[in-house]
Amino acid sequence: MESLLEPINLDSYQPVRQEAYQALREAILTGRLEPGTRLVERKIARQLGVSRTPVREAIRKLELEGLVEHHPRRGVVVARMSTREAFEVYSIRAVLEGLAARLAAEHINPVQLLRLNEIVRAMEQACEEENEERLQELHQEFNETVWTAAESPRLHQMINNLADYIVGFTRVGYSVPGRVRAATREHRELVEALARGDGEKAEKLARQHIENSRHAYFVQVALRDQKNTNI
Repeated sequence: MESLLEPINLDSYQPVRQEAYQALREAILTGRLEPGTRLVERKIARQLGVSRTPVREAIRKLELEGLVEHHPRRGVVVARMSTREAFEVYSIRAVLEGLAARLAAEHINPVQLLRLNEIVRAMEQACEEENEERLQELHQEFNETVWTAAESPRLHQMINNLADYIVGFTRVGYSVPGRVRAATREHRELVEALARGDGEKAEKLARQHIENSRHAYFVQVALRDQKNTNI
């Protein structure tokens, strides 16, 4: 677990326990701390640059969320999201992001549309360069631009509640050969629908994008489980 966590900002306005919780939660949901990873309080505290008390409180909160669990003789480990839970997140995403795309087609302004086109071109360039980190950044900015264009703050907040899961799932799905290029094409098609103001098509494309992402995620999880079984 060395080097997987960065020291937290002790000058933040948030309590240290909240900073520790967010750091651990992000590391788990983005896959830096993989399922089965043992969480040792003293090591985490050293990496985050805090005492063990806020780490203990953060772990307790993560346990209530089901992100970590106690195992006999092993202690606290990162929990594996069940197939049912992952499917549920994808199903909710499809509905929310589909609606966001429909609303964005109705409200998007020229500046936002220009930025989406720039992002897609940057995605295509990142694909050629096989720059995975850049692709992740662009993917997040693309989503945020569409959600903002929808002009529905409540819907935006609901999607943001799933944001960490979205980042983690995307990272896993993108590791499937060919998925990155396919996803980039899907983003291009969505921008074209938004430019036409075609809300029905935009919603359909957004939902299909989530479905394709779901498929890629479960393919990769199945391959990972098979690999672990063969070890």
